[in-house]
Parts: sequence; structure tokens; C-alpha cells
Amino acid sequence: MVVPVLAAVLIVAALAVGVVGVLAATQRLPRNRVIGVRTGWTMARIDAFRRANRVAAPAFTGAGALGLVAGVGALLAPVPAAAVTLLVVGGLGLLVLLGVGGTVGGRYAEADRVATLEAENRPAQPCSIPVPDDGCGPEASSCAGSCAICPRSSS
Repeated sequence: MVVPVLAAVLIVAALAVGVVGVLAATQRLPRNRVIGVRTGWTMARIDAFRRANRVAAPAFTGAGALGLVAGVGALLAPVPAAAVTLLVVGGLGLLVLLGVGGTVGGRYAEADRVATLEAENRPAQPCSIPVPDDGCGPEASSCAGSCAICPRSSS
């Protein structure tokens, strides 16, 4: 009785992940705060969100396919031990592939952020031009924290 319920949960989760993977691969995944690769950079720029999720899409789609095969296999398994094994392996595989996709997409997003900011001739790191301490608080930078106006350091 428990195996069919768990198999159904795995199948539904796998279908959801697979749909996300297909939408990400076709760049039709809307930017949102729930699904997909969500970093500060990808949430700030729609083009970065689409590119990072397109990179992660094969892992998302693979996770969905693995979960679907494992869930259906568990439903059709003649031996309960085989069904439980399929559910465990399928569920863990789905989670691992989701993690791989998120990691790959996040790393791509960071590389994209650095490349984009360098192409725009803006510093990729926070401003670090020191201003002498006037005794009023912590040392500040000459650009008041705004990297958009902060000149590149000439080191």
C-alpha cells in the first residue's frame, strides 16, 4: 500500500522536474522565485536567468527522466524489495541530478556575471578604493558602495 503512494509521489515530482528542464532548455521558463537556477545575478537579469537555466536544463531533464523511470518501475516491480530499491535509487538520483544542475547553472551564472561586468568595463568585485578614516565610523570607499560609479583600481 505504501509503495504505490511513494511511486506516485516520485512520478509527480519527476514530471514537474522534467517540465522545468524542458522549459529551461527552450528558454521558456519564466523568471520566478521558486524553480530554476536562482542567484542574485540571474534574478537581476532575465537574460542571465535564461542562459543559466539553459545550461542546467540537461541535468533537470535527466533528473525528471530518471525519477519517472524509477517510479514506473516501482509500480510494475513484482517484488516489494525491488520496488523499494527503485524508489530509493530513483529519489536519490533525482535529488543528486537536481543538485548537479543547480551547481552547474550557478557556476555558469557567476562566470556570466564576471564576463558581463568586465565587458561593460565595471568591476566584478565590490569597490575597494579606500578613503581615509575621518573618525566617524568604519572606513568607506570613494564610490559610497556603488560599483556603477566606482572606477577600476589601477593595481
